[in-house]
Amino acid sequence: MISFPHSLAERSYFWPPLFVLIALVYSSCTLQAQLPSSSKKSLVVDEVITSDGKRFYGIILKNSNRDGLTIMIRRTWFEKTHPEFYRTHLAKESEQEIQAMTNHLFRLEAWWKSRKDNSELVTFVDREMERIEKQRESKQNNPNSELQPFTLLNIPATSLRKVYQQPRDRHHMAGIAWKHDIDRVTSRSVKAIQRDLESKNIDWKQETFDLSDQLTISQEQSEEQWRARIALVEYQLCQPLDFQGTGSMLIRIDPNQANVMPGDINAMMKQLMNSNMQSDLNSLLSGNPLLKDLGISNNFENSKPKQESNWWQNAAKIAESEKINGFLTARVINQTSGNDARVELCFFAYLKPGNWKEVVKIESRASHNDVDAAEVDRINNDPQIKGLLDITRGLGIGSGDMINKAVRHGAATKLALEESRDKFYTFLDRHIKRSDSPPLQIK
Repeated sequence: MISFPHSLAERSYFWPPLFVLIALVYSSCTLQAQLPSSSKKSLVVDEVITSDGKRFYGIILKNSNRDGLTIMIRRTWFEKTHPEFYRTHLAKESEQEIQAMTNHLFRLEAWWKSRKDNSELVTFVDREMERIEKQRESKQNNPNSELQPFTLLNIPATSLRKVYQQPRDRHHMAGIAWKHDIDRVTSRSVKAIQRDLESKNIDWKQETFDLSDQLTISQEQSEEQWRARIALVEYQLCQPLDFQGTGSMLIRIDPNQANVMPGDINAMMKQLMNSNMQSDLNSLLSGNPLLKDLGISNNFENSKPKQESNWWQNAAKIAESEKINGFLTARVINQTSGNDARVELCFFAYLKPGNWKEVVKIESRASHNDVDAAEVDRINNDPQIKGLLDITRGLGIGSGDMINKAVRHGAATKLALEESRDKFYTFLDRHIKRSDSPPLQIK
């Protein structure tokens, strides 16, 4: 198709200066059309202005006063808006991508050797090595081959003039809009994009998205990020290691959730009982000789767990002794009052002997009001819990209201735990599809 300025050039009806003016105006309109016409505060994407005046719009993945930032940009927008800079970026991106893939293959080979006895993990690593080797050969033959819809632009801190980041819900809307190919997500207002999503009956607040398979990975994962990736993949493909508890007291939980031993009955009681009832339990339980016969220690005297910074270290020692690279903890966070149950989920990755790193922390809450009667009945009839409550009633400990409140708190804790686990498995699924997906952001 002949473009408008070119058709003018073929005809000689216009005086040359007029032709030049029209051509300049036309090319300027093409460029300006890629920039937002509304305020940055009304967009769904972040705005970055460099020291030379260039404007970039996308989602900032990393922002550091020392190292600068990394922004994910729609490739077509980048190419049309900053064509010369894009060509330079593309050449550098292809070179970095080839080097990153080469180094990643060495990492995969070392991982394969370290876990060669695990058939499921070996299958995953073999598939990854084959995929990346093919991509590397294709990129070496043609740097412009297999270009993904999104690219990462790294901007040093010294080259930044202004940065404006949107709240998380705006980023989420942008991701859902890109997922459904909504027009001009980068340059249109949040209201316009929301109208388009609603016209297609898309519930953007509830829907999830994952653009990792549409992103060119040109930056290598750091050693910490790579160890975190290994830990997450092995947690999924190998035997998972889970702990539950409160404070610094954690109990190992098997996948079937059925291995709580009688000696751990203290832990179960603490998790069920709200912390505002524990002072009453202390005075009731302290010094009772029957507790020793039942194998229940007398440490209710100081039952409120200390919130120590190294609460996870005993779990890490178990994982390290069994050569497990990652483990998940679920802790009940005690409240001094109120009817809310809080659960905190943390995943830790092995870095080197004696050194572990928290990869992700997820906290969820549930209220006693969120619990239905059927769930309370299920808890009361659970063999383990029923046995515990029978012991409690047999000892004459606590009123009926106090026990009912404890059971409702246990049910609310279960709801909060389920919500946290759902969030974790969404996070896990996003980061284990590919061994070279975007680097994990670890604090």
